Amino acid sequence: MQQLRHHGVREFHRNDSDDDFCAEEIRKIGFTVIDSGLSAAELQDIRDRIDRIYALQLQEIGGTDQLKRIDDGNVARSLLGYDDYFINLAAHPRLMAINKRLLGEYFILMSQNAIINDPKDAHYQLTWHRDLNYQHFVTSRPLAISALFCIDEFSPETGATFLLPASHKDETFPSPEYIARHETQVSAPAGSILVFDAMLYHRAGQNNSPRLRRAVNHIYTLPLIKQQISFPKMLGDRFLNDPELRRFLGYETETADSVQQWRQFKLKQRGFGQP
Repeated sequence: MQQLRHHGVREFHRNDSDDDFCAEEIRKIGFTVIDSGLSAAELQDIRDRIDRIYALQLQEIGGTDQLKRIDDGNVARSLLGYDDYFINLAAHPRLMAINKRLLGEYFILMSQNAIINDPKDAHYQLTWHRDLNYQHFVTSRPLAISALFCIDEFSPETGATFLLPASHKDETFPSPEYIARHETQVSAPAGSILVFDAMLYHRAGQNNSPRLRRAVNHIYTLPLIKQQISFPKMLGDRFLNDPELRRFLGYETETADSVQQWRQFKLKQRGFGQP
């Protein structure tokens, strides 16, 4: 790497690894793109799993019209509650390493949803938003990190995500003039992961291709933020005895219904079962 020349500078940021550099990018401009390492065969398997889960969720709710009534069409929610494969996807080693650099050692998975961008339908994700909706404050350190697995190619034709760099540092939504000049569309091959501060303003692009564009979005948060849907309730006690997944999936931060229930959980957590 070329030696940088400077003068009058006393404080420097140094990176010891690629993950350090990714964390630096997220802190400064709000986003980075990494390679998941997923093969073409694995990506096709994920597409099939997403489609199966979405079809099942359509049956559960009574069809597409029901989802459209709540603006939730083409979203497969809480995939890991239907297929354990998606637990491993959420706990991707590089994501966990980057999250630890940004959120510290203790963070939870707040949500996991597949976004199916259909060229025939206008998706609500086309509008600008933060993944922590309705929030107009900023913090010195991230509260949440989003990780969007590009299961299909992200390109201008397929509706790649638009971002407003560094907007996670500003309380207000930028002006139309600012957006017109600074919005950035991020193209990425299938298998990439777009990782960004959840307070960064972003939106999906319009899919003008003849095919679906699938992505799986994850939001990792400090444990003081509640989950979108309770993974412990969906999964039962299956991961109660795994210390890492128990914490990551929110078992330790689930709100108890009573003092007795809270204490029963603490007993189970320590291996005593029912008293």
